[in-house]
Amino acid sequence: MRRAAVRGLGQIERVAGAARRRVQDAGGGRGGDGGGTGRAGGRANGGAAGGRGGTEGGPAGGAAGGRYGRLWDPPADSDAMALILNTTDTAEFERTGRADADRLAGFLPANGTAMDVGCGIGRVARYLAPRCATLWAVDASPRMLELARDRLAGEANVRFARCIDTDIPDVPTASVDLVYSLLVLQHLEREDAFLLLEELRRVVKPSGTVFLTFPNLLSDTYLSAFVDYAHRGETANPARARMYTPQEVERVVPAAGFDVELEAGVEIVAVCRPR
Repeated sequence: MRRAAVRGLGQIERVAGAARRRVQDAGGGRGGDGGGTGRAGGRANGGAAGGRGGTEGGPAGGAAGGRYGRLWDPPADSDAMALILNTTDTAEFERTGRADADRLAGFLPANGTAMDVGCGIGRVARYLAPRCATLWAVDASPRMLELARDRLAGEANVRFARCIDTDIPDVPTASVDLVYSLLVLQHLEREDAFLLLEELRRVVKPSGTVFLTFPNLLSDTYLSAFVDYAHRGETANPARARMYTPQEVERVVPAAGFDVELEAGVEIVAVCRPR
């Protein structure tokens, strides 16, 4: 199964230089906006190191803004596409979004609520929203959310929320039937990724599903990327991808309160049910 390299490999170096400058401006710490993590914590995604701030009504700023969101600041849709899918081919971007939505729809009950964690500009949300009663589009990046609002303007059932490091304060507890996050947790420090998993456990209904993908270090694709990262000194890049093994996912996800079924290919697919 071919999965989209969401904020994955090739184009991530385009934000690496700016990310490093922000780190230097912050005096050597990660992030530099007074909080804690990136698009899932950084979207990618964050444990509340940055505190809780306003999200749905507009981007939180200052110390409440979190560490990760500033790492993803594309000027336009084409730049966002390159970061999200390593392509500027609009047809390919839309095709993969539709295909991922088709798969995810199988986990969504009738009139269900979905949540896209690390939504970017709405690659998948655009095609899943018509099948939901409500879809939460969640991202750590104010700019990604701004672009998503434009792209999804025709979908009246989409609500937008800011992920502040590892908190998603606007989304109520036990309110979501399907949470999905595709190659997003990789862009958080592992400890932050775990805290975000606990936050996903909070928002999902007891009968719900959390659908996650991770880059598989045991695959040739991501082993090659790991070696390339090492040779280029990417440990200084806070937006880099962190690779996982199936065994790590199988241990860490249950520790956050889920039963998990894995499908291990180039990416690791984890279908998680709350305990």
